[in-house]
Amino acid sequence: MTDFLADFTGMSESLAKVSDVIHSSIVSQNPIINDALSLLFASNGKMLRPGLLLIASQFGSAEEDKTIHLAAALEMLHAATLIHDDIIDDSPLRRGLPTVQSRYGKKDAVLIGDFLLSRSFLITAEYASPEQALQLAKIVSIICTMEIEQNTNRFCFDRSIRQYFRKIMGKTALLFSLACHVGAHEANVSRSVAETLRRAGYNIGMAFQIIDDILDYSGDETLVRKPLGIDLKSGIITLPLISALRKDTSGKLSELCNIKNIHHADFDGIINMVKNLGGIESAGNHARKFTNRALQEIMKLPSSNSRDLLEQLTNRLLVRSY
Repeated sequence: MTDFLADFTGMSESLAKVSDVIHSSIVSQNPIINDALSLLFASNGKMLRPGLLLIASQFGSAEEDKTIHLAAALEMLHAATLIHDDIIDDSPLRRGLPTVQSRYGKKDAVLIGDFLLSRSFLITAEYASPEQALQLAKIVSIICTMEIEQNTNRFCFDRSIRQYFRKIMGKTALLFSLACHVGAHEANVSRSVAETLRRAGYNIGMAFQIIDDILDYSGDETLVRKPLGIDLKSGIITLPLISALRKDTSGKLSELCNIKNIHHADFDGIINMVKNLGGIESAGNHARKFTNRALQEIMKLPSSNSRDLLEQLTNRLLVRSY
């Protein structure tokens, strides 16, 4: 488990139990599946989605075994989407280690991701209410739709901020929202508290993805654990570039983005111009807006240690460097 949540009281112990469930659930008779998934889940992810589910469950009377298993299912679902992301993007590294597709090839990676999805659904079917299982299935379909849309729009530099927000809503924010809502719902909290947590999770997820996209332009590679500009080089157009293009009165950045031959593209030049035109600063302002919206929702929750924990986590995510 990553140390991102380690200093939050009780979180290390709970997430260790989540990890135990994951490792017991991914065991297969196939050595390739075992090897691939053992490495993937040993690579210290942030465990944010299960962490949010567990925090949300503390606002009610949660059954520990149920919430631990649902948190594990959510992290497994997230990991499966990462495997499929890396196949689409042809990414060589994930969390500083070789990706599943770079080690085993795209065909095996697709099947390994599907195996992980099936194990996630098995846990969900056993431990979640029918309503929450249905919500999970709906969100998976939206994630898939957004991935197809993203792939279709590679190297389309005329993306609007509205289109970008729609994409990250489907790719990231809905899963954060689901984590908070499932944790709350399965702990039998009131409808108003569950809805407040759902909205908080959504805004946390939006801010989280914007920060992730900023780090692709300005992060420390040793902390981010992937090469800078990897999304840009894959043709994924994110908020720093969109914001910079809106400020490009000289047309120089637009000219650099007129990529006729991907192998001759000046990606370093694009990244530098995005920084110089204030694209990173503008994207950061949007991240702060979503963070403030999340904090406003959190302040509506009943005063408790859980609310304080959620507030601390939200603020920490805004200023993270990895």
